[in-house]
Amino acid sequence: MPKKELARSCKLVSAIVRTAKPMLPLIVIAVLSVSLVSITITAAEEFEGCSCHSDVIDDFTTSLHYTGAGMKSEYAKYAAGEFGIDMDEYYAQWNCSNCHVTTCEKCHGEEPHKEDMSKNMSTCDQCHFKKQTSIFVGEIPAHGKIPIEGAEVAHPADIHYEKGLTCTDCHTAEEMHGTGEAAASQLEAVKTSCEDCHNSPGKEVKGMPVTQFAPDTPSHKIHGDKLDCTACHVGWAPRCVNCHLDTRKGTKVEIDDFRLAIGADGKIKPFMNMTAAYDSETHTGYGAWFPHTVTDKAKECADCHENPAVLCEGCEGEMLGEGGSFIPQETIDKVLAVKMPAGAPAATPAGAPAATPGFELIFAVIAIAVVVLLAKRGH
Repeated sequence: MPKKELARSCKLVSAIVRTAKPMLPLIVIAVLSVSLVSITITAAEEFEGCSCHSDVIDDFTTSLHYTGAGMKSEYAKYAAGEFGIDMDEYYAQWNCSNCHVTTCEKCHGEEPHKEDMSKNMSTCDQCHFKKQTSIFVGEIPAHGKIPIEGAEVAHPADIHYEKGLTCTDCHTAEEMHGTGEAAASQLEAVKTSCEDCHNSPGKEVKGMPVTQFAPDTPSHKIHGDKLDCTACHVGWAPRCVNCHLDTRKGTKVEIDDFRLAIGADGKIKPFMNMTAAYDSETHTGYGAWFPHTVTDKAKECADCHENPAVLCEGCEGEMLGEGGSFIPQETIDKVLAVKMPAGAPAATPAGAPAATPGFELIFAVIAIAVVVLLAKRGH
């Protein structure tokens, strides 16, 4: 290159540098902005362009629905841990993520602003039919029906379902989307409780007044805070037997296996029995679980006080869930020692006088005597 042209080129480059130097911070900011936008777009693509709800997306990526940590960690600590199964590999091998949500569309559909999830349970039913939603409507897991005396009939549905309620009438969006803090199990993620509605005077749901907790009921006075509401107000419960983790076949569901144990909060509540099999070995565990079979009629006293099986006497296996424990044998002995009638007496109607025991018999004897006396006089 000729010296004159080289000199002109050097002067031009110097001029460009002098001009661009003051703008360098702006150029850096612009590049970073483009990078951040690209990252945001990538995240939004994973959630089907729902970037307007970035705060919800941020929380959701740590939720159990997204991570599947509840199932993975519980199995890793117990059955899978005993069998030596790598849960990360197992999770991938059996496509467990098919039921764990990685996009907004999985639950909200292709037109989320036009669909009302609260009107039916089809959204939740995609995955929860195996345990929760099927039982809620009166069927055993996976929508099978129980044969009773040769007829295909269902067990009683949850009273909330009979009243027209669906999942979202009790479970909040925060429970489903997460709070931004990673949860290890449902015990941490689900905060809904019976008291939210039944210990809230004046509460209405879908225009219906909610029956309130009555502290003066004899059973409520006796049990106090020792029992969870579900210990008495759950109608029936299933258990999973013979769940082959290696072949995913052979699982059998049995019903009416109602068991009680002590939850992480210290209250006695229902626990589900699960027996898993792997390579000719078995593992039995009991996990705190709400069957979604609530009834307004509480259990009879004898259902627990004369039934050691319900109290899980002699149960073997490890608890699933942090802080759970079996009822101590000493406590079971005390419960069984209380002699209770098979059924509680009918409540006296409000304002009606209490009947005097034996009064009806005395009155009948007097009436018969009067009739006999009048008959003699007639003769």
